[in-house]
Amino acid sequence: MPGPAHLRRNRVLLEWICLQQPDAEVHWKGQVLGSWEKIEARWRITGQRIRFWFRLQDRQKVAWVSSIQSCSGGLRILLKEHHRQAVPDELEIHWGDGGRDQARGPSDLWPCIRQWIRSEMPGCLVLSVERRSDRARTLSGRFLRVHVRDRGNDCLIVAAGVDAPAELEGSMLTQGLLWLDWLRRRTRVRQPATLFLLVPEGRATVLYHRSRFLNDERVRPVIWEYGDPSDQPWQPRLASAPPAPEEHRDFKWPLLGPFRWSAPLARVLDLAPRSIRRHPRFQEYDSLRILGLEFARVLGVHRDRVCFGLGAQETELSEETFENLHALVNQILFFRRPDSPDSHHPCYRLQSERWLECLILEDVPRLFPELVPQAVYSQIPVYLGKEPGRVDILGTDREGTLVVMELKVSENPDLPLQCLDYWGRVTDHNLRGDFERRGYFAGVRLNRRKPKIYLVAPVFSFHDSTERVLRYLESDLEVWKIAVNEDWRNGVRILAHRRVKCGELP
Repeated sequence: MPGPAHLRRNRVLLEWICLQQPDAEVHWKGQVLGSWEKIEARWRITGQRIRFWFRLQDRQKVAWVSSIQSCSGGLRILLKEHHRQAVPDELEIHWGDGGRDQARGPSDLWPCIRQWIRSEMPGCLVLSVERRSDRARTLSGRFLRVHVRDRGNDCLIVAAGVDAPAELEGSMLTQGLLWLDWLRRRTRVRQPATLFLLVPEGRATVLYHRSRFLNDERVRPVIWEYGDPSDQPWQPRLASAPPAPEEHRDFKWPLLGPFRWSAPLARVLDLAPRSIRRHPRFQEYDSLRILGLEFARVLGVHRDRVCFGLGAQETELSEETFENLHALVNQILFFRRPDSPDSHHPCYRLQSERWLECLILEDVPRLFPELVPQAVYSQIPVYLGKEPGRVDILGTDREGTLVVMELKVSENPDLPLQCLDYWGRVTDHNLRGDFERRGYFAGVRLNRRKPKIYLVAPVFSFHDSTERVLRYLESDLEVWKIAVNEDWRNGVRILAHRRVKCGELP
């Protein structure tokens, strides 16, 4: 069995990945799972060993950490499901350039795409093929971009490689719209252009959903899925609409109450009763947070088990570990405050958007007087088939129109389409009556009008591409751009509350 020094080294490495490399690419048995953050990795120290969990597609994988080794461009975590397993499985985490020589990027697709273009658009003219990043125009180097003119019509092709992380597809549509907008402003395309998005098979669900809400007078999106590039002939197929999600088969809702109580839970809440907030997370556990930072989970049917720790590390609460929990709570209260002595401390930096969310939720009547204060919820799950998503804040105005609020504390070009994604899911749930059926918005009569969209960020933290992307959305969407003060940790103030017109080009 590994000694204390070995255990301490493994724990430190896992903590370091969580804090410093959340976007690192994770590989499991030759398959790209996405980023470290995407697989929701967490662990718990049990005796002299580390129990490790991570999300593997639609299920949770559990194993013991055998060791953690350095490899080219990252780390390799060796895992065993039981002590009798002779050869451990490898979970590889890459954040450098090493170890990716064998990965098939989007540039490797060009021979296949060229053959496909000749088949689909005979006689067309290929105007450009590029993959280079262009930060001035917010264009990523993660996608292949091909500009084709077919019988006077402009066709823009954006392709993701076979081994692209799954979350990259969410930004493909944003990239395509920003590229189209730049070409349009340079008068290199004619309106409306056709935007082809090529993704690996089985990964078109989010793209198909988001593309439904684009203005077809500005752009015509077409989603294609492709199989193994080595197959001949290489023939992508049109993506189809995802099936409507079914409750109990594809998803489940958080319990709104009554809350379950236990002596261990009450003892934790008593450590800081004015600061600790309890959030139900499905039927599985409740999340305990201080200013949005989760520090403990309450488990079990009777909510009588508590695990605590920051990030992915978890420690089971017992008499022996209670003082460690007490110290953690005091540490969070000391560093997670506007006048923190160390703004680089993890307790200050982690989950900043949840911190902003917490401050907004506690001051809804002042900040958003148009909303019904008792009918505002945070982190509500919304579904697209089996694809889960979480709305930062979901509320309703006094006329019963839903409001979808997405928060960012730093520049992010994907903000408009990410919120649009959740808006579409909320719309579908509302039309089916899902919210009322599960007890949400009690006392409010929801209407079936299209929800409003609130994009919320500090005044200087909106990406300069935000309004350019909104130009390509349906013109009847009601989108509000809400700027708050940069020092929002000292108290949130609304500095600007402006409706943005969608679907209008300058």
